[in-house]
Order: sequence, then structure tokens, then C-alpha cells
Amino acid sequence: RCMSGGLPDFGSVTGFFLQIIQSPGTVSIFYDTGQGQGWQRSIPITDHSHLPSDVRQWRGDSRGRWDNDTLVVDVTNFSPKTDFHGAREHLHLVERWTRLDPETIGYSATMDDPTTWTRPWTVELELNLQSNEANRIYHEPRCHEGNYGLPGLLAGARAEERAFSEGRGPDPATLCIAGAAAECGGFGGGFAESGTETDPLR
Repeated sequence: RCMSGGLPDFGSVTGFFLQIIQSPGTVSIFYDTGQGQGWQRSIPITDHSHLPSDVRQWRGDSRGRWDNDTLVVDVTNFSPKTDFHGAREHLHLVERWTRLDPETIGYSATMDDPTTWTRPWTVELELNLQSNEANRIYHEPRCHEGNYGLPGLLAGARAEERAFSEGRGPDPATLCIAGAAAECGGFGGGFAESGTETDPLR
């Protein structure tokens, strides 16, 4: 019911949390962009060419390959409805994901669109690993426009409040929500990250 996120995605003021799952032929990335908003992406690791040029997608067509220890993702075929700083269907994105050490991934994205910019430009980020406890919950992406799950979310919050008032759980006001507190991993980029909320009923 709502427009999902697009590429490239550099996060937002509410935080930027990723969970990366690698299988032999695919790398899947789950983007949590704060307050339960987010989206999923599957990148085929293949030497096959991109989709035909008349096939256009909101997030483009991704093709991944390994260059030594770096995952290189080439993205083309964006929709004319895509809008990244003025770039639309001519946007060409090249992403590079490199593990710098056991707790850090280097991410770079080079954007090119000769109809929008005078030359390609690159953004570089370091994504920091979050602890397994902080990584325990990945919030299902949702949108509040016609969100039929909202009554359930509110009922869950009321259950946490009841558990606290009956001495069966922590104060819900002190729980960490994805990116909301420094002790939960703080704001900013991260991989294999999601929410940090504790289940008071466990």
C-alpha cells in the first residue's frame, strides 16, 4: 500500500540497519530504515546479462559478481518513476561491498547518469557489526497507510505495559528500539543489524 525504498539507500536520520544473508547464488539484504519501515532485496550472483532494456523496475535490475573479496553489484534498468536526486531511468549504479575486518564492511556506491550529472560520483560508508543480542529482532517492514497490522502493534505495546505494571517485565519506556539509543548500537550504518527490543514476556 506504500511506495517502498529505493536504491541507492544511505539510511535516514532514524537509523540504517541491514541484515545480509548470503547463499551460493544470491545475496539478500534486508533494509530497516527506522520505525519498522524497510524493504528486502535479492541480488543474483551471476554472469548473465541484465534484463532487456525495455524492462524497467523501481529498484533497477541488480547483477552481482565477486572481485576477490569484494561483492560488486551492477544496477541498471531503473524505472522512469525512480527519482534519485534527479536521476531516473538513465541511472547506473555500481555498489562495492568489502569486509574490512570481522566487524566492518566497507560500502561504496558510484552513481552515473549523464543526463543529470556532469560526471559519476561516489559515496563511501563503513557499516559496523551489531551484537547478536542487538541483532535478535528484524522488524517486518510496514507502512501505516491502510496498515491492517497496526491494531496488533498497539495491542503488543499495551501487553508490554501490563507486564511491567504487574512486575513481569521491564519498563517499556526503557527498551531499545532500532537505532534509538547509543547503548543499542546508536544511529548510523550497520550490517546484520535490526531492532534491539527485548521481549518482556520471555
